[in-house]
Amino acid sequence: MDLEALRRAVITHADAQGAGNLPFQTPVPGLTLVRSRRPTELTPVLFQPFFCLVLQGAKQSAQADRMVSFGAGQSLVISHDRPTFSRIVEASPAAPYLALALLLDIAMVREIAEAMGPDGLSDTGAASVTVGATTAAELDAMGRLFGLIGQPAAARVLAPLYTREVHVHLMAAGHGAMLRGLARRDSHASQITRAIAVIRRDYAGVLRVGDLAAAAGMSPSVFHDRFRSFTGTSPLQFQKHLRLMEARRLIRDQGAGVAPAAFAVGYESPTQFSREYSRAFGIAPSRDRADEPVAGMAAAG
Repeated sequence: MDLEALRRAVITHADAQGAGNLPFQTPVPGLTLVRSRRPTELTPVLFQPFFCLVLQGAKQSAQADRMVSFGAGQSLVISHDRPTFSRIVEASPAAPYLALALLLDIAMVREIAEAMGPDGLSDTGAASVTVGATTAAELDAMGRLFGLIGQPAAARVLAPLYTREVHVHLMAAGHGAMLRGLARRDSHASQITRAIAVIRRDYAGVLRVGDLAAAAGMSPSVFHDRFRSFTGTSPLQFQKHLRLMEARRLIRDQGAGVAPAAFAVGYESPTQFSREYSRAFGIAPSRDRADEPVAGMAAAG
């Protein structure tokens, strides 16, 4: 399936489902449809490991000290949970931004890397984001995966196979070097990923850099430098980002009050929480109510 055929199929499904300006979870596990009829503001988000294939329009994502742009026919891979800022820059009612996002299974990445032999387990450093042209093989596999929508019986059998096929093609093409590095359990990428898992699990608690460094198997000074290189932020800033994203979800999706949301995510002072929330999102938490829910700690293209 080529890009245009997949774009038309996705538009047909989005129209039939009434998909608006929010990520829309398809019946295929891990596969999300993203459509927006308007550009968006630069917004803090937390991306999980995922593959985003842009079918129409364009988006920007902040990576360290630069903005990365990607549009139709290109794809973005993020290899680990990563706080960033992103915005849709090309979208209109006549030509909405359109993308498919597939969550990546890191255990599957490691399994495939081992099956690929020594070349599949190379350590290429601690990159965490890549953007590139989507290959014909990746498009074809994503087209087959998307084509399972509306075929629940077939999807139960074939979705895991097609998802694995997508992973294989990603590892064989331009995104592969980063993913192969992640597959090595002793690579810097894997070490930092272990620390990120601790932060994700205990984001509302008190975290000490020494404990995170121990989880990664590094000295505190080396860990701090490599964590920043890998994520674009410090461990404690990463934790703060998680707290604020979850608090925003509680406030906007569940109608939580400011103080309960602050305490739920680990803040001791609602005043400090309100100040940091306002700085992050450009609006006070007491005024941040929306008709559309936010994704919180989710992946979206």
